[in-house]
Amino acid sequence: MRETYRVLELFSGIGGMHAATQIVQNHCDVNFEIVAAVDINTTANAIYRHNHPDTVHWQRNITGITSKEINNLRPDILLMSPPCQPHTRQGKRQDKQDPRSEALQHILNLIPQIQSLKYILLENVQGFESSEARSDFIRTLKDNGFQVCEFLINPTQIGIPNSRLRYYGLGRRSSQSLGLPENLQEDFSILKVSLVALQNSFIVGKLEKFLQKDVNEEYLLSDKILLKYNKILDIVTSGSERSCCFTKAYGQYFEGTGSVLQQCGDLDAAYARIQPLENEDNEILETLASLKLRLFTGLEIAKLLGFPASFDFPEESSRKQQYRTLGNSLNVNVVAILVHFLILS
Repeated sequence: MRETYRVLELFSGIGGMHAATQIVQNHCDVNFEIVAAVDINTTANAIYRHNHPDTVHWQRNITGITSKEINNLRPDILLMSPPCQPHTRQGKRQDKQDPRSEALQHILNLIPQIQSLKYILLENVQGFESSEARSDFIRTLKDNGFQVCEFLINPTQIGIPNSRLRYYGLGRRSSQSLGLPENLQEDFSILKVSLVALQNSFIVGKLEKFLQKDVNEEYLLSDKILLKYNKILDIVTSGSERSCCFTKAYGQYFEGTGSVLQQCGDLDAAYARIQPLENEDNEILETLASLKLRLFTGLEIAKLLGFPASFDFPEESSRKQQYRTLGNSLNVNVVAILVHFLILS
């Protein structure tokens, strides 16, 4: 009989953690029941409910959740991706002083009262590993009988052509030593068994495997953007085996927010031609237009993040909303590997 784990998904966003449990369930002899998903963001919640209409979903401020409510759910597993802004340069790295850290601190205060918990997984941005919030997280887990393993890993390390370097903190409650390494793991070396178990669940290689056909011309970069940002764009092709991390500002800003796709033409020749041109906008635009540079679609980014083919956006969600929620999401495949390692290894 397949064992069933009860999962509480906090800061659930558009459902990345949920999708990760489904991957493990589809490839291993185990079931996961999402007993509740919780987030305060109305746009993300609409996308989550669109894809998981039968899941219990609370639109709540997590700081208002009580230990009694959680204990009534009897969760075995806590999966969470708390706000990253307190640990980013754009968020001024205010750490625990940032009000957006309060929700995580609240959950850490509740953990001693939730005796059903056996496993915990937290995802956050690079930088969390050196934060006060991380120190509190690790201390709370260890004080409550959890053995801890930490990672700072990137899906590009296993052949997925999209960069998303992230921190992951795992906790497994056990009174016996599990032999987990105490130092921060910066590759997938100790995850080999889980990688093999799930290797058929994710796509690796060239970007062409992730692209939609006949994408609407509205995704082409405008003349204004081509003239203003042509020197800083990260340009990839369908044959590329990499792309930059897509952030929530993708489509609004063009420096460090994600790659754009070259659909035809000779990139080197085009840039060689426009390099000496000054104040000759028409010629610059004519040359760059030959490359047919466009944004990635929301569904293409979702596929790069490991969301299943069935994943979709509600009709009413705008392109900006799709990019913002995807930018706040996670790599589903990496989380699936870590969930497998945490529970089944």
